[in-house]
Amino acid sequence: MTSNVKNRIYSFDLLKIISILIVFIYHIVMDIYQIHPMHNMKNVYDIIIRPNMHLAMVACGLFIFISGATITYNIREEKPLDFYKRRLLRVLIPFYIAYIIYFVIKVITLKSIHIFGGVEKWKIIYTLIGMDEYLNAAGFKTFSLGIGEWFLGCIILCYLAYPFLYRAHKNNKIFTFVVMSIYYILININYDKLNTTMPSHFNFLCQVYNFYLGIASIDVILKMKNREHATRKGGLREPFCLLAITIPITLFFFFFKSTINIPDNFKTTIVVVAVFISFYLFENALASNSFLVKIISLFSPISYEFFLVHHFVIYQIDYLLNYRRLGGVMTVLVIIVDFILTVLIAEIVKIISVKIKKRYLEF
Repeated sequence: MTSNVKNRIYSFDLLKIISILIVFIYHIVMDIYQIHPMHNMKNVYDIIIRPNMHLAMVACGLFIFISGATITYNIREEKPLDFYKRRLLRVLIPFYIAYIIYFVIKVITLKSIHIFGGVEKWKIIYTLIGMDEYLNAAGFKTFSLGIGEWFLGCIILCYLAYPFLYRAHKNNKIFTFVVMSIYYILININYDKLNTTMPSHFNFLCQVYNFYLGIASIDVILKMKNREHATRKGGLREPFCLLAITIPITLFFFFFKSTINIPDNFKTTIVVVAVFISFYLFENALASNSFLVKIISLFSPISYEFFLVHHFVIYQIDYLLNYRRLGGVMTVLVIIVDFILTVLIAEIVKIISVKIKKRYLEF
């Protein structure tokens, strides 16, 4: 194993946190406004879903991009089996715990253990490998409770691909980038021909490009760090001029009202890269801000667990409210309760996961 652990990059953590919070708000809006008309949240809905930018899709793309970047920056390279063991245990143990918690809640709420509608028993394997909701989104009925949603299965597939993507990129950066880019263009242009019910932005075949770009971005990160070192010696200037490109790009896709006739995934990836660059350029300022660093340090360790449990907390709270109409103040209170309960349950899942790993799975 080649380990190359460096200083923490707080902009990576901040982007993950922002991405998860966007998805959290999006799911609240969808359940309260779209699925169950409990409160009119059209103003928030219209901010999230723009003609050329779906903020929740951008958030998911960013999380996948940052995942590829973080793994590459901290680990770089290790034996595939060691990598798989570490990553899969990291994602699956909290998933199992969250699944058990929600299963118990569902059984108590519905007063029955028969909550899956006759799914064949052997399909529990899909749950055990964390792929149940991903396959459910593709039309295969599973024992899914919605834990991790399509995203968990997609990121697991990205992890499986990581050793091969990293090796290919390391051996020939330009060739790999060209091949991956051509592949991404072709898969999106021809996605309808795949005859699948899974939306393209759910599909690993499309999202793997964002993951790969995260891997490739570390080359740029390391070069920028070298530039910063040269700047301190009176040499090169920091590349803040890039903001003159990345910020207008982001604002253009957010505010432009006429739909641009290209696949949505193209627009999402462009925004993902622009946002990533914009945030990283402020890494030094962010790292020196003790307040933001403290917030990041508090929330980042449970960000994955927060993601796992947030959806069922939202669903369960709305169910307990019997989907009744809510006023503005009550809606805000519900959102606050959703957030607090999600943080508390995420913390519980984290604590149990750490104890299980330390006691039974230390290696």
